[in-house]
Amino acid sequence: MSYFYRRPRAAGAAAGRKAEALSDALQALRGPFIVADLETTGLSTATCEILEFAAVRVGAAGALEREYTQVVRTRGPVPSFITRLTGITQAEVDRHGVPVTQAFSSFLDFVEDLPVFFHNASFDRRFLGAAADQTGMPFSNPTHCTLALARRAWPELPSHKLEILARHVGASNPTHRALADVRTTVAVALAAGSLLGVGAG
Repeated sequence: MSYFYRRPRAAGAAAGRKAEALSDALQALRGPFIVADLETTGLSTATCEILEFAAVRVGAAGALEREYTQVVRTRGPVPSFITRLTGITQAEVDRHGVPVTQAFSSFLDFVEDLPVFFHNASFDRRFLGAAADQTGMPFSNPTHCTLALARRAWPELPSHKLEILARHVGASNPTHRALADVRTTVAVALAAGSLLGVGAG
């Protein structure tokens, strides 16, 4: 019987955390806030690296105020499947990339202490955590997930991938380049916030 009584409490606690996370995210959308994205050389923080940073600062009225983007000079070669997916070539990395310490430092300067939104935030947080461990520069900003916002705003959609959401809200199609995807994510975040009743205005 004790197990029976624990389950509702656990479910209730999870629901409470989700409600709190939603409330915090909607409050953050009042602005100013950051929307960011990372491109990486793969999925595992143990074996893969950040390939590109991008971020946009969004003002209190929902206007895009400033942008940051930087390709990283990875220690290993850019995998061919990543080049096919993102369009980021080894030549671009060799020509324009900077060491991850420099790129991460510039990213942290850009985001300041503002809340940061990512689409599927848990993925980006893992890589930022790995970068923080590698460089000794902590990333401690409040983070929010536009994927979770989208699921709440449009539960009827069969998928909440960014390209599906882009078509749904009439935003530019994401390209797997970090800055293009950030711009699309901004549109999704603002549309979801407006639908859920708080918005950025």
